[in-house]
Formats: sequence, C-alpha cells, structure tokens
Amino acid sequence: MNFKESVNGVTVAVIVALLAGFFSMAYQIQRLDHRVEGLVQDNGRLTARNHAIETQNVALSSQSKQLTYVNNLAVEFSINPGIVTLVDHYSRQFMDGSGPEWRLLRTPEFMTYIMLSLIHAESRGNPAAVGDGGKARGLTQIWVSTAQQYGKVTAAELHQPETNISYAFQHFHHLLKKYRGNLALALYAWNRGSGTVDKLLTYGESPQNGYARKVYEAALLHNRDLFFTGNP
Repeated sequence: MNFKESVNGVTVAVIVALLAGFFSMAYQIQRLDHRVEGLVQDNGRLTARNHAIETQNVALSSQSKQLTYVNNLAVEFSINPGIVTLVDHYSRQFMDGSGPEWRLLRTPEFMTYIMLSLIHAESRGNPAAVGDGGKARGLTQIWVSTAQQYGKVTAAELHQPETNISYAFQHFHHLLKKYRGNLALALYAWNRGSGTVDKLLTYGESPQNGYARKVYEAALLHNRDLFFTGNP
C-alpha cells in the first residue's frame, strides 16, 4: 500500500467516524426532542389540571361564602334558609340591569335584607299565615287580589314560598317604579294600598303609619328579643 492509498484509507475512516458520530448525535438529539416534547405535553396536562383545580377551588369558595351568607340571614331573621335563598335569588334577578327605581336599594343584598324584614314583620316567616280576613296570604301577606294583577294564581298557591315571593317581588317592583324609587312610599303602599297612599299625597297628607319603620327595624327588634330572653 502506498502513501496515497494510506491517506485515502485514513480519510475514509475519519469520514466514517464523523458520520457515525453525526448520526449518533442526531439520534441523541431526536431522543432529546422526544423527551422535551413529552415534558411539554406533561407540563400542559399539569397546567390544565392546576387550572381546573383553581377553578374548582374558586367555585367551592364562592359556594361556601353564599352558604355562610344565607345561614347568617336565616339565623338573624329566624327564617328557613330555603326561604332566604329564594329571596336572594329574586333580589338578584330583579336588580339585574335595574333602573332608577332601585336607586335607594343599590345592591341585591340590601334588597334581600328589606324583603326578609318585610317577611319577618308580616308573617314571622310562616308560609301558612293568613291575615286581613283571608285576603292576605303567605310569607309576605300579599293580597290575593293584588297577586292576581300579575298572573293567574289562587289563594292556596300563595302559601307556596316560591310562588308567594315571586308575586311579592313583582308587586314591590311595580310600587318602586310607581313611586320613582322612594322605598318608604313603596312600603307604605304595600301596607296601606297604593290607592290610599295616592289619595293622602294628593291632599298633602303624609301616608306614614309606622310600617316602614317596622320593616326597617324588624331584624333589630327580633335580635333584641333574642338577646333579652335568650330564646329564639
């Protein structure tokens, strides 16, 4: 073998070695790419799982706050938590996209508080309550004839909490619109009838009869009784 052939042989060997090294490196890079791709996929799955857990935690926290809110009101007014939940639901529904008639109420929580005070003052939370010679029914003691202005409903149906509260909110919303957001006048009209209130206002007389104050202080008065007697 001459020198030239020896050099060519070495060159070929070097090239073969380089190619082998290149292919080995390419193979290792390919394996590394697959591992990185797997890690990226795993990270994506972990991120999605963490997001789902965070979303679930937010939902659970919100539910916990709502349950605490409802329970506190139920204890304060000595009213069934289911009734509190219904009132809160309708408060949020009626105040969604609310107009100027809600200007003194401002928040659904305030509306809920007012309606629970009204329920406490009217029936002490008793769905079976009957008043005004049979004209007033249920939790809010809404008159049967008044409820029938907003739909077909019977006296017996007004003893169902959801039905009673639904019609009560419709009528209360009507009164707030009629008296341009004046909460006190709406409460007087609820108690005395809008015809009586309108007549008194026309003659320059005050429709005040203590009912609005009774509603405002319903929870406070109940809590005073609870404090002094130690009995619910």
